[in-house]
Amino acid sequence: MKKYAILFAMKEEATALIEELKAELIENDYFEIYKKDSVYIGISKVGLINASSCFAYINQKFEIDYFINAGLVGTFDPQLSLLESVVVENSFLGNADATGFGYKLGQIPGMEKWYSSDKELLEVFKDLKKVDICSSDTFINSQEQIDKIIKPLSDKIKIFDMECFGFFQSAYIFKKPIIALKVISDHIDNGCNELQFSQILKQGSVRISEVILEILK
Repeated sequence: MKKYAILFAMKEEATALIEELKAELIENDYFEIYKKDSVYIGISKVGLINASSCFAYINQKFEIDYFINAGLVGTFDPQLSLLESVVVENSFLGNADATGFGYKLGQIPGMEKWYSSDKELLEVFKDLKKVDICSSDTFINSQEQIDKIIKPLSDKIKIFDMECFGFFQSAYIFKKPIIALKVISDHIDNGCNELQFSQILKQGSVRISEVILEILK
């Protein structure tokens, strides 16, 4: 039986899925890890380094076959609605600049310019809109940050978070298929992004659970 790992940054994002699956906490030494049959749920904590470390730990310990990064994201695209579910096609890094050495903006020296979701997994999520994402260790909450951090990377980027790229680069290194399911939690034009996020967090967790459970059927 194939093993799936659903990776979240925050437990609050995963709560609905944990409860619906009745998943059991099996480890809490380094990262919170829950399990139900062949499905593992990992909580990385916030940030790119935490995401990469969590991926590597779970992959090495449990020999996972497929990874899904799930969580809430912000957007600046007026065509995306709050609580809308999307999947990531390409993942970019927003806080790297080695252009002086001939690399593209956002590219880590010796690594890829960006990372893409597994094509077979994209087909599984084919009913959802595909978008590109920018990840950074900065919580994006202003148009100024978007203009400075995101827009110089690609005009196709529509959403942003603080972990996706970390998961994707680790998947690339360990040669494991990955995709990211994201739910829109805040919009740059709707006021305080932190407040929007906190107000929609519970609903977003439920929405993620609904989509994941449908996929896992």
